Order: sequence, then C-alpha cells, then structure tokens
Amino acid sequence: MLKALSKAEFDRDVGRLDDRTAKKYGWRVISSTFPTFDVVFEHESAQSVRLRLICEDWDDLPPSIEILNEDGTYATNVPPHAGSVFNPSGHPATGRVFVCMRGAREYHTHPSHLNEYWANYRGKSGMDILGIVCQLWRAWKRAVK
Repeated sequence: MLKALSKAEFDRDVGRLDDRTAKKYGWRVISSTFPTFDVVFEHESAQSVRLRLICEDWDDLPPSIEILNEDGTYATNVPPHAGSVFNPSGHPATGRVFVCMRGAREYHTHPSHLNEYWANYRGKSGMDILGIVCQLWRAWKRAVK
C-alpha cells in the first residue's frame, strides 16, 4: 500500500512538468518513471549537470539525489560552476559527491544536519519533486549565469 501511495504522489508531482516548461528551463528529462526522476540541466556555455532523484519512499522520505555525468555514470567531482549546494566531499554513507540542500536525503542524513528533519519541510511549498529540482536548477543557474 505504501508503495502505491508513493507512486501516486510521485506521478502527481512529475506529471506537472510539461514539455514547454522543461524547454524553458533547459531540462532534458531522461526518465520520469516511478521511482526515478532523471534530468539533465543544459546550458549553452557550461557543463551540463545530470541529477537522478530516487523517490522510492516519496514523500515519507526525501529523494536520494545522485550527481551524475551526462552519460549516467557517477560524477567523481561536482561540475565546475555548479553552485554551493553541490558538495564536492564524499557523503559518509555513499562516499560520493552529493547535494547538500534541504529536500535531499543525503542532506538530512549527513551528520552535520541530523537536526534538520525532513518532517519539518515535507509538504511545504517548493518541497515537492519539481520544487526540489527547481531549487537545484536555480542554484546551478546562478553559478553558470
């Protein structure tokens, strides 16, 4: 039952994204099939950023957000000009570069943010899947201008 609820909430959230909006932001959606939302942020003069949100327990838990190379392999470094929410250190649980921002599972499970409970943000405006992706896009876009 919980999986069905997670899927319904996931489908509702990602279903709000239409082709026109994706084009406006320069997003190329690789996958939007539960539980994965995989998107590339493209820019004419900066390295693309690919993020894979794993949302199997959406929205009881925030998505796990993987920073990838455009080919889908794990990034070993954050892309140049990616913005401050892209942490170049290895996350204690994964050893990989990670998103350090409210709404990312890696943020809420990092030892320095254990008092930042997802429950404090869950269901708030801008904390749905597309809202989290928009926040990441804005952070990246500010850095690449």
